[in-house]
Amino acid sequence: MLRSTAPGFKRNIWLGRRQFGGCSKSGNLLPLYKCVASKKPLQQDDLYKERMTNIVEGGLRYAYAKEHEPQNAEAYKYKKVEPSQVRDVKVVGAGMAGLAIAYELAQIGHNVTILEMQGRAGGRVKTFYEFTDGLHCEGGAMRIPPNHYLTHHYFRAFDVKLRPFQNYQPNGYMYLYGNKIRMQEFHNRNNDFSNEHWPGWDVNLSKDVKQKLEIKGILGYFDATIQPVIDELGESPTQEVWAKWVDKWSKYSTEDFLRSQTFIRPDGLNLQPWPEQAINGYKVSSYSPTLSGSFVADLRDIIGQWWATDLQTPKDGMTALTRGFLARNVGGWNKDVQLSKNLQYGIKVETIDRKHINDKLRLQGICKASGQNDKTYEADAVFVTVPLNILRQMDVPLLSREKQQAIAGITYAASTKIMIQCKRRFWQDDVGQGGFSKSSDMIGQLHYPDYDGSNILKDERGVLLVYTWDKDALAFGSQSHEDAIQSAVNEISKIHPEMKREVELGNVQAWYSDPATLGAYASLKPHEYLEHLQRLWKSDHPLYLAGEALSWSNGWIQGAIFSGLSQAFCFQSHIEGRPGRLPW
Repeated sequence: MLRSTAPGFKRNIWLGRRQFGGCSKSGNLLPLYKCVASKKPLQQDDLYKERMTNIVEGGLRYAYAKEHEPQNAEAYKYKKVEPSQVRDVKVVGAGMAGLAIAYELAQIGHNVTILEMQGRAGGRVKTFYEFTDGLHCEGGAMRIPPNHYLTHHYFRAFDVKLRPFQNYQPNGYMYLYGNKIRMQEFHNRNNDFSNEHWPGWDVNLSKDVKQKLEIKGILGYFDATIQPVIDELGESPTQEVWAKWVDKWSKYSTEDFLRSQTFIRPDGLNLQPWPEQAINGYKVSSYSPTLSGSFVADLRDIIGQWWATDLQTPKDGMTALTRGFLARNVGGWNKDVQLSKNLQYGIKVETIDRKHINDKLRLQGICKASGQNDKTYEADAVFVTVPLNILRQMDVPLLSREKQQAIAGITYAASTKIMIQCKRRFWQDDVGQGGFSKSSDMIGQLHYPDYDGSNILKDERGVLLVYTWDKDALAFGSQSHEDAIQSAVNEISKIHPEMKREVELGNVQAWYSDPATLGAYASLKPHEYLEHLQRLWKSDHPLYLAGEALSWSNGWIQGAIFSGLSQAFCFQSHIEGRPGRLPW
């Protein structure tokens, strides 16, 4: 679906896990590792930062000219296409990828129409305002790392006010099998609690290895085990280095790697295979229930330092970004753009094909309000930005068999959020503001609103957020909303006994059962990068695919926007007469 302190390796302060581009993947605990704590963040998006910056600051034509006619590039800054180059473009889906595509194409003068199945825009960016006293809570994406430069560009362009998002709370709790432990105490005494709850976690570690690598518990064990893999990238990896690294390690799941007996470390020390007790202990203590996913996907979060300090969130809710895209353009260079006028709600596209050979594309759909299935549109090009599970339900003969197989082969994760309004912020007396508590029970992780220094009084109403993944998310998502809220309240009461007398109302967002998404975010399994995504990344004019799944930042707003702008650049390059090179 669309992550406070900066810990050093030895402090073992654990941060939240991942976030979307539409839905937050969030809140579990991953560390900042020794190998990255002293280095600059590494994210593959930075390889194309210059192109992306040129697009958002000067337009698609300017970015194209910078690469192909640099001596004349300034003449194309803020330049619209010639009348003969204007194209009729349809964008299917009004999530972050679709909005970014439509916005930049409209700025250079193309005729753009967005077709959205729901009655709202934003996709997996979804702020719930259905609370009292002006409160809101994020059902989807909820935090932004400082190096997600595209997301921050649009926040600035649309004058969206940000505030800190506090991801770590030392006074929060680890609730493990009925035992309530302060988060800070758990981190400081990780070896004690590892031995108590998961005896035998270190059975394959020699005393010398533990001393040399300063391994004091399961969390430190994980740090030390993955460090050599991250070191392979070096400090300034080129595109070729990235490609080789991804090719090598995306064949493993994180569990596969931990269980491996074949990996030889450069230092010759033996840390593997991990016993099952250690793997289970890491899943619970870090709330990482999806270790069966791609090893590369987990490593990207870590090396990107996407859980370091300076996380932010919009003051008035993430939907402010959606509103910025749709409003009359005041932050961009083409003041005639107002995407709300280009957006049609309640249209479910069911078929995309070619009207005649070498002719326009034809889209057919249904108006969800009336049930009429006679909605027909024509386009010179179509950008499909809906989640792949939704695309899979469409009839698109233009897609090759290989692409259809790849679409069917991408795995999406389950995530459910339960938002509970309370009469007062009673937790501030106990844990303070911001951060998470973690639990071995089904609620998994409990997020406290606000941040240290926000000066919000404890007697004011507040919203607690239960954020679950995987089996926990499916379990909550299968319940009625009333039952899910009641179950969450009962489990929160084990950590905070005041909960039952303070609760007022609640909301639930279960992304896997949401008919507009059928999943929270792309959570790739081993080989899915190599066998599926590489096929889907390649654009075939006049049909383009985009979205967070088709990016290097799965589950983040940055990934959705990056994917969308990459495809928009390829489309404009086709018009300019020279195909644009995709980042993959």
